[in-house]
Amino acid sequence: MKIAITRLPEKAGSDQSLCQEFGHECLIVSPMQAQVYEDAVKAFVTAANEETYDCIFFTSALPARLIGPLLKTAARIIAIGPQTAEYLAEEGISSETLPSHYSRDFVTYLGDWIVGKKIGIPRADVPNPVLMDAINRAGGQAGEMRVYALEPTHAPLETGDAEAILFTSANSYTYATYRKEGLLPLAIGEVTAERMRADGTEPVVVGNGTLMGTLAALNHYLEENGHMSADLHLDMPRGGIIAVDKPRGPSSHEVAAWVRDMLGMPCGHGGTLDPDVSGVLLVMVGRAARLAPVILSHEKEYIALLRLHGDATEAQIRDTAREFIGKNYQRPPLKSAVARALRIRTMYEIDVLDIDGRDVLLRVRCEAGTYIRSLCRHIGFAIGTGGQMVELRRTRSGGYDETMCCSLHALRDATEQAKNGNPEELLSYIRTPESVLEGIPTITIRDTAVDALCHGASLAGVGVTATDTFKKDKEVAVMTAQGELVCIGTALAASDAIVPGATGIVIRPKMVIMQTGTYPKGWVTKPPVVRPRKQEKKPAPTSRTEKKGERAEKKTAPHTRKSLRPGPKKRPDNSKEYLNTSKNGKRRGLAEKSSKGKGKSGGKQGQSKYGGSKSVQRKKGNR
Repeated sequence: MKIAITRLPEKAGSDQSLCQEFGHECLIVSPMQAQVYEDAVKAFVTAANEETYDCIFFTSALPARLIGPLLKTAARIIAIGPQTAEYLAEEGISSETLPSHYSRDFVTYLGDWIVGKKIGIPRADVPNPVLMDAINRAGGQAGEMRVYALEPTHAPLETGDAEAILFTSANSYTYATYRKEGLLPLAIGEVTAERMRADGTEPVVVGNGTLMGTLAALNHYLEENGHMSADLHLDMPRGGIIAVDKPRGPSSHEVAAWVRDMLGMPCGHGGTLDPDVSGVLLVMVGRAARLAPVILSHEKEYIALLRLHGDATEAQIRDTAREFIGKNYQRPPLKSAVARALRIRTMYEIDVLDIDGRDVLLRVRCEAGTYIRSLCRHIGFAIGTGGQMVELRRTRSGGYDETMCCSLHALRDATEQAKNGNPEELLSYIRTPESVLEGIPTITIRDTAVDALCHGASLAGVGVTATDTFKKDKEVAVMTAQGELVCIGTALAASDAIVPGATGIVIRPKMVIMQTGTYPKGWVTKPPVVRPRKQEKKPAPTSRTEKKGERAEKKTAPHTRKSLRPGPKKRPDNSKEYLNTSKNGKRRGLAEKSSKGKGKSGGKQGQSKYGGSKSVQRKKGNR
């Protein structure tokens, strides 16, 4: 499906490759344009590099692109989403990504850490009082600086042949003027969806705030709403690859859409060809669409017709073309699906096949992402006559060449035969996902480890049986013992450090191709640990009555360490000594014999109850 995405061109980044990974094609349209405040950018960078801020919060990808290359600070960096974090990573800046991708959860994410901290926020000239109030209420200090403004273009969006339109912000919907007929309205998150509903537009898909989450939700919506064929049933749990000989005229997206309608399965293409370009186009079917990043990285081969604007000798043409073998600087054309950033691409081979007057036929083997149109123009400039590409055909993509392709008509005929019970010809056109793994090292695992990887678990050394040679952090294809692709993962250790059967995590999966349940479950789920319930502490007594009751309980309680201590002697029966006690508990029995008839106290003034003066007793006690 072709999706019109309302995003600033400066923020488009990897939107095209991400859409292709989910089997779609994107068209960047924007109802707004950015006006950068250069003085504000410099002021914020100066303040940040002087360690004015304890934390910097990038609420959008554009400030990250403007400020990231100039930033030299030890402050804590937080990005609102994965694309913003990706821009910062390109400049060598490590950042944290807000889990919810919403600025309203920024303060909650920081927690108590925000107290007393100054937060720097470079943002658009759009007020966000909710965020500012939340930071101040939490004890932080917001240092907001508006580094660019968003101005509506007031021009209708050129959605072309798009089938859906994705609004990436509430303002992009507010300022958008577009045709509503034939376009599925999509919202990237709940805030945008609320703005659309308030205007009477109900989005058919609402994402989680990221493009990846929105595309995943869109694929689920398409599968649930009639994009599966009821007549054709193919047993392809891992999907497959079809090499189509694309004719001149339709776009790559249209070809993938036609194949999708024929097979009734989600499809995507690996490597865009312009409408006037023909040749090898790999169409990924089903779960194999997850291999788009692998297919897009394959080297390509083209046959190009260069037309010079002046006369040149054959030797001059051949020598000049040979000079372009190696690394070349290129900038994408004005009409391209990616940002027009300067890039380096490698030409492995350039052969001059034929020269007819000013027409030069070239064969070019090059790195993925090379613009042959730009190469032809540069060769013409180097010759001194100028030149342009007039015709182009892709003859190879990775391990697929034009002899392995089928035409759209042949694919249509094979599909009809499969519906009538003869799927052999159709299945001969569909190749397994393993056919695109050219140049990728492999690692073989045990059958008992397969299902755990299908559930997203990392691979430990105990599940490894054999490995190819690879380095750490390289992409590795994880295979079963039968040669089936399970997933593409990242190596956490070099191959020479991996010992089959040893412990330790060695592979982290990135793209899981095999479905869960294909292999029997070989891992054991431990039962939940049942811990004894903690006894609730009794609340402290709040009244005198409760305290008395508590003391009574202690008297009747079983013996404790304190209760084992010897207590006072029991009162003997018929004992005057214990019967004759004063109100304060002092004994009077010892002085009874000498105190008869001498008053209640039983002694003279200045003497102790027990005989002798008080001063004498004190002295005796001091001794």
